Amino acid sequence: MSTELAGVHPTRLELVRLRRRRVLADGIIDILNKDLEALMLTLFESLKEIRFLQGQVEEALDKAYGLFIGAEMVIGSRKIEEVSLPARSVDYDFDMGTKSGVLGILVPTFHFNKGSNDITPRFSMLDTSANIDETCLRIWDALSNIVKLAEAEASIREYLEVISIKKRQVNRLQYKVLPELDTQIRYVEAILEETERQDAIRVRVLQRKRKERSVRVT
Repeated sequence: MSTELAGVHPTRLELVRLRRRRVLADGIIDILNKDLEALMLTLFESLKEIRFLQGQVEEALDKAYGLFIGAEMVIGSRKIEEVSLPARSVDYDFDMGTKSGVLGILVPTFHFNKGSNDITPRFSMLDTSANIDETCLRIWDALSNIVKLAEAEASIREYLEVISIKKRQVNRLQYKVLPELDTQIRYVEAILEETERQDAIRVRVLQRKRKERSVRVT
């Protein structure tokens, strides 16, 4: 007897129990597949968001570099170096948290903070080109979208991990649990059918013997 049939008792009660387990396994597979469908839809939406944010970051950086080059052409690279030396630094920080996503999955959240020093001019506006100020604003836009991009990518990693787990669960149920249950059900059904045939034969034999005895008596 194979290991999958070990401990299986060929009784009608066992057959009912096995059939119920199979129905339950089918129901769990259906639920898992619906969860996977919802996760895949969310994943596709997140990928669209990532592509959008990547475009926003590239656009902001392109504008910032273009404005900076324009300023360099107007006032010269040496003047920009002179202005940058005494400029005060800008403190950037971001807060981390979590939120409930699809199916109640916790995904990370990142919030970008400029800190106590904002993006207002950190140098004399009389000595610099307006392009320098506009460059700072475009860099701020890029940084904000980079943090949003990191949040979206972190969320995708969480969803991919859950998708992987659920796919493994579905595969185990479909290719291990269900085949084992089907084998056990067929085994119990075969034993019960054989038992019923043997009982039917015994009944016919007993009936024939009773009939023969009744004939002899008469």
